[in-house]
Amino acid sequence: MKAGPILLFFCLCSSYLYAQQPYAVKGSLTDSAAGIKITDATISVLRAKDSTLCKFIWNNSSHNFSVPLKEAGHFILLVSYPGYADYTAEFSLDSTKPVYDFQGINMLLKSRLLTEVLIQGKKAEMKIKGDTTEYDATAFHVEPNAKVEDLLRQFPGIEVDKDGKITAQGKTVNKVLVDGEEFFGDDPTLVTKNIRADMVDKVQLYDRTSDQANFTGIDDGKKEKTLNIKLKEDKKNGYFGKVDAAGGTDNFYTGKVMFNAFKGKERFSAFGILDNTGHFGMDWGESSKYGMSNYNFNFGDDGSIRITGESNDELESYNGEYYGEGVPTARNGGLHYDNKFNNDKATVNVNYRIGSLAVDGTKNVLTQNTLPSSFINTNSNQKFHNYLFRQKGNGRFEFKLDTTSTLIVNAAGGTRNSSVDNEYTTTNLRQDSTLLNTNNRAIHSKTDETTFNAGVLYNKQLKKKGRKVSMGISESHSRTTGNELLKSDINYYNNKEVLDSSVINDQNRVQHSDNNTLTANATFNEPLSDKVQIAFSYDFVMTNANSNLNTYKKSAEDKYDMLDSLYSNDFKIDNISHQGGAMFLYKAAKFRFSGGTKVSNVAFEQLNRFDNSTFKRNFVNWNPQVYLTYTFSQSKSMTLSATRKTQLPTVTQLQPVRINTDPLNVRLGNPDLNPSYSEDIYWNYNSFKAITQQYTYVNANFSIKHNAIVSNVTTDSAGASTYQYANINKDGFSGGIWAMHDFKIKWWDMHVATMFSANTNVSYNMVNSILNKSTSYNIAPEFTLRKNAEKKLSLELSVTPNYTIQKSSLLPSLNSNGLGLNAGADFRVFLPSNFEFYSRTMFTYTPKTKSFNTDLKRTIWNLEVSRKFLKEKQLRVTASVNDLLNQNSGFNRNVSGSQITQNTYTTIRRYFMFTITWDFNKMGGAKPKS
Repeated sequence: MKAGPILLFFCLCSSYLYAQQPYAVKGSLTDSAAGIKITDATISVLRAKDSTLCKFIWNNSSHNFSVPLKEAGHFILLVSYPGYADYTAEFSLDSTKPVYDFQGINMLLKSRLLTEVLIQGKKAEMKIKGDTTEYDATAFHVEPNAKVEDLLRQFPGIEVDKDGKITAQGKTVNKVLVDGEEFFGDDPTLVTKNIRADMVDKVQLYDRTSDQANFTGIDDGKKEKTLNIKLKEDKKNGYFGKVDAAGGTDNFYTGKVMFNAFKGKERFSAFGILDNTGHFGMDWGESSKYGMSNYNFNFGDDGSIRITGESNDELESYNGEYYGEGVPTARNGGLHYDNKFNNDKATVNVNYRIGSLAVDGTKNVLTQNTLPSSFINTNSNQKFHNYLFRQKGNGRFEFKLDTTSTLIVNAAGGTRNSSVDNEYTTTNLRQDSTLLNTNNRAIHSKTDETTFNAGVLYNKQLKKKGRKVSMGISESHSRTTGNELLKSDINYYNNKEVLDSSVINDQNRVQHSDNNTLTANATFNEPLSDKVQIAFSYDFVMTNANSNLNTYKKSAEDKYDMLDSLYSNDFKIDNISHQGGAMFLYKAAKFRFSGGTKVSNVAFEQLNRFDNSTFKRNFVNWNPQVYLTYTFSQSKSMTLSATRKTQLPTVTQLQPVRINTDPLNVRLGNPDLNPSYSEDIYWNYNSFKAITQQYTYVNANFSIKHNAIVSNVTTDSAGASTYQYANINKDGFSGGIWAMHDFKIKWWDMHVATMFSANTNVSYNMVNSILNKSTSYNIAPEFTLRKNAEKKLSLELSVTPNYTIQKSSLLPSLNSNGLGLNAGADFRVFLPSNFEFYSRTMFTYTPKTKSFNTDLKRTIWNLEVSRKFLKEKQLRVTASVNDLLNQNSGFNRNVSGSQITQNTYTTIRRYFMFTITWDFNKMGGAKPKS
């Protein structure tokens, strides 16, 4: 009798409480394939604004569920059950709709969907699939006629600087593809600054491997950070482009035109650029592919000899790279065509580029050269005019011969004509500030280069599943001719600053070189089971090179016709390399492992035709490697690699050509050099939580170098240095970590990114036969806030303090330690009547140190006001100012061995600009919305 009133009391209380909570979400759960009712699932309700948990229950007794809520609002429903993919969906409750009924929810087995999160009502911004991060471009808001680089700035883990340089996950992106195809070679800005953001469907970020690695599945270590822009299907028919015309104060100007025509899988593009503001798209860094200056013979990992540039060595021809030093004038144009035809069995991709770049300016270099008990301070002033004209073309043709075989043909070639007019005035002081020597030097040179290379790769899938064979052959040829005039006047002074002696050089150097390399390789894959395979590889490389340098002095008739045999040479170089390897590969659903080794033998022979002497060396290299990838889920993965790399001494380190370009710095060879080798470890972790929009990325690396080839420099009392390389039994090392956590906060609906990088390096060199240990540490946390309110404003604030330690064991009291700071603010406001206001501010502080008693404080502030016209806002008129405060100054410091160097140089400063931009578009799909 007593239990009845108590039970009635609790029922009334429950009814009352439910009356106070009139809001609810309900539904039922079933297996979508088998139609089985699902119980014991976890049903959670999160607040959509900040993803905080409001309520969760288990549907223990029935496949139906009902979750009471205290208040109205916008929510996320999350349903979880073991073995099934998580289900999420957004819903809203208010006074007009207090109960939301999902009715029947179909749950999908993970075996059918892997671990992908289904999101309804809101797109997943990112997915992580193994080593590929994929961004859904349609989940990010951009303004009409915005470009790809505007889209990339919103992606977690990707940064785009003011010049369009892209950094992703702490590494520079050197290649941007469009639907997996090359687009004007290796110039990412031609894609990011010209392709419209509203045409993009997905953006994929990954480490691109070689064609052979893609085919075999065996990592060959050849990777580069790559973005692949996947276009929407309805944006692949029609044409689009833009035209820029700008004029400014101090004779600054820009003229750009880009035209793109797409018809299904066929694409044609053309562009032209005239610019002297430094904002031009050029891939001048491709010198390693299409032409080289200032030759220096180096052995590649595969045993081939490569010719690369080395500053102040041989003819000082301009390599065409621009890093902000001087004022540039650029003319650049190109054509691109790619297509897939014959039912996608054939693919063609061709590019042609032509352009010139002239750079004029001045430069001051302060160098502190540390000696065992003192130092020498050098002050060098340089006036330069550099010019390069280049044209090049490349093509890639892929043919699927049948269902089991593919043929890939690559070809590239080009010409380069460069010139240098440099004048130097250099003063060297002793530690007590007394005059040691002076050097006035002038160099005028011209160089012409031609290059061509072609290769064929054949892949065949044999009868047994997984059994593959790959064979490739390629040949490259380069030719360089050059002429250089050198005038140098050096004065040496004693301790009392009285002139002791003088050395005058007046000479003309004529260079001719040819280089031919033939490479052949083969790979065979044998499956041992469904998950295990083994691959065998063989590489053959043969190089033949000829290099002739004749140095002439002036005769009594004031002509350069007296051959100076001491500084002339005529070399013939032959190099043959054999390399064999075996790799083991295990591949499961979540786990991937590959490991093995490569062994190579390099036989090198150099004939000096001047004295008929022969120099021979043989090297044996052993390079084991291990790669491991573990995919926790489709939004979380980890990669680990450990490799051993061999560095062979360069030919010029073994037996250099005698050069008297700068008599204060003479280089000698060491035929007793042995290879050095390093063990390198790399690890990264990648995670993205779709619901809470949290992105985490961490990478770390460590390398230890054994038997390192180091510089052994001897500096005499007159300040002249002799450089000779030597192996050292001290192990140097380097390491670093880069981490980022990007998440969303409810306050003002902003994204926060916290980043941290730390690097260390310990290396050794010899100075006057005394061991010097160089140590450097750098720590740089970074904090960034991002806000993007549709049609209202976009905002990004960042601050990066950094602390650097750089010291030398020879003189520990002198160092380059200090606390620096970089900060930036990007602010764009969308005003009425289609007006926009944009401000970008960058502050840099570089501290003074014990080595250099000057600091740098610089604020660069760029402003622009623009207005859009026409129905689709495709016409924009902009008034802007570059470096409003006129504080831009070229400045950098670096440490190398026992030298600390500070550079200041001419660069582009304040100017005002008026720009008209027309974006034209006639695509098959829907037009961009206003």
